[in-house]
Amino acid sequence: MQDFLGFIDYSRTEPIIDINDYNFEIYQEKYALFNIFLSYNIGINATHLNNKNIFITLFGTINNQSKLRRLLHRDTSISDIELMAEAYKRWGLEFIKIIEGSFAIMLYDKNREILVLLKDKIGKIPINYYESDNKIIFTSSVQRFKEVSTFVPSINPQSLASYLQFGVVLQPNTILTNCYKVKAGEYIEFNLLKKESKEHIYWRLEECYSNPKRDESETSIINNAHKLLRESVEKSYLTDKRVALSLSGGYDSSTLASILQEQREIDTFTIGFNQESINEAKEAKAIAKHLGTKHHEYYFRAKDALEIIPKLSQIYDEPFAEYGATPTLLTAQLIRQEGIDNIVVGDGGDEVFATADDVSFFHRIDTIPQHRRERLCSLLKRIPINKIPYLEKKYNLPTKCSKIFNIISSKNIPKMVEAKNILFREDELHLIIQNYTNPILTTFDDINFDGHHETVDEIIGTYFKTTMTDGELVKSYRAMNNYNISLHTPFLDEQLISYMATIPSSIKIKYGIKKYILKEIAHQYIPKALLDRPKRGFDIPFSSWMRNELKELVYSQINEKRLNEDKLFYTSFIINIRDSFYQGNDSYKYKLWRLFLFQLWYENFKG
Repeated sequence: MQDFLGFIDYSRTEPIIDINDYNFEIYQEKYALFNIFLSYNIGINATHLNNKNIFITLFGTINNQSKLRRLLHRDTSISDIELMAEAYKRWGLEFIKIIEGSFAIMLYDKNREILVLLKDKIGKIPINYYESDNKIIFTSSVQRFKEVSTFVPSINPQSLASYLQFGVVLQPNTILTNCYKVKAGEYIEFNLLKKESKEHIYWRLEECYSNPKRDESETSIINNAHKLLRESVEKSYLTDKRVALSLSGGYDSSTLASILQEQREIDTFTIGFNQESINEAKEAKAIAKHLGTKHHEYYFRAKDALEIIPKLSQIYDEPFAEYGATPTLLTAQLIRQEGIDNIVVGDGGDEVFATADDVSFFHRIDTIPQHRRERLCSLLKRIPINKIPYLEKKYNLPTKCSKIFNIISSKNIPKMVEAKNILFREDELHLIIQNYTNPILTTFDDINFDGHHETVDEIIGTYFKTTMTDGELVKSYRAMNNYNISLHTPFLDEQLISYMATIPSSIKIKYGIKKYILKEIAHQYIPKALLDRPKRGFDIPFSSWMRNELKELVYSQINEKRLNEDKLFYTSFIINIRDSFYQGNDSYKYKLWRLFLFQLWYENFKG
């Protein structure tokens, strides 16, 4: 498990944390102006180097060692961590622009007295930090901030609102007040002498889309994308290892299964459901049979929900309501039971190869000056929809209208995507959360395409930097990391991302076919008849569970006594959401689900 905790103590009074676990490596030094402490799990993909000049810790893997060795004139005897140290000595922090892979780095420069917390371009491995006048804390898990004795955790009402809106806490925020995430493609530099910090952006996804679009034939584009995808799989160095793949039967996982199966027999895993509208197990089994994989199929049972859902609050370090988390966690358990240490997943396939909804709608809106759209929405908002009880109860019309108004009045396409995906109205958040003031700034506010990109690119780029990075990727990483399973994400290869960003949207989505290029690649391995069907998604029947198997647990978490004790929510409004759902209004299921999972998480967090 990749797990670490460290701190810089300017007061030099913080007691060293006693970690009685031989699986943890500990580094600690006392200096004139501060003490430094770091502990990390020496399990999968974690190592460090300590010399008179620097202390550097690498969590994760580097994929382009050959290039680094060539540039540094070193042979294969040098380790990855030694490469990092030499690269830093040669190029300073510019070295980060050269390396590729999935990693987090903590670097302490003893000569310059700087601490650097650095995350790779995609951001798979988390780094969270807290900074005050007398302390810097950095950790892989929000839960571990509490282990520093002088740190007093509190829930940030604005972050809580962000979680309720999106089901995850978006970068750069965490659920805790004054605690933040290092963002993908960025590093934080702390000057330990001046007690100052600065954020540095060294890679932006938006810049990939700024490059000129390629004038190549369709055949050439498909062949090049296929080649890059194969090379991405090869970079995982899985040739001699037993490998699992989560197979949904869709294009993403099926294409990866096809490429991997060419190398050797792989183990494919599928979670089935008895509810046909979300069950893809039959199709996945047919594809596994066609490819010849060693296939494992498990049908999710009601009792599994009772067992697994409470575990979410222990495994995900922040409240997390991504619907695929439960089957992903079950998949991780099954893989560990088989003794497999590596899994390949299709995270990022939608964003890299382009599954973009609402393209025409967003494009038409974006062509109208924002001030005109705002004026129109201002007039429409004067209609007192919330005073029409029948419509509000029957059709949830105020929420739907609010969402449409927010989309229309958004300043750019990233903000339109944000408005489309929010769950609670802004006025509801003020009625729900105590001490809530205004929406917190998130990645949605940082994304800037400068208005010179294709609409499809802006949509998929926005989803990439938000719900994929902080949702889909976190879902997979946390589940697999909990079971010491190395996660491999071939679609998130830097070279593949950069190439696909230069492909015209007219080819990414052709004849209305989303992910056209990936589908053409997939059809080289698998008959179209096995793949070409409506996508059902990796979902769970959570509404049915809450009405039946989980009902008692829901009431144990959402009740007047508990809500009054926690003092985070306004009790009456939360109870109304709960009761409305159980009285048969299914439109409240999403809101109740997020509230329920937060309550489970917070109970575990309090200890």
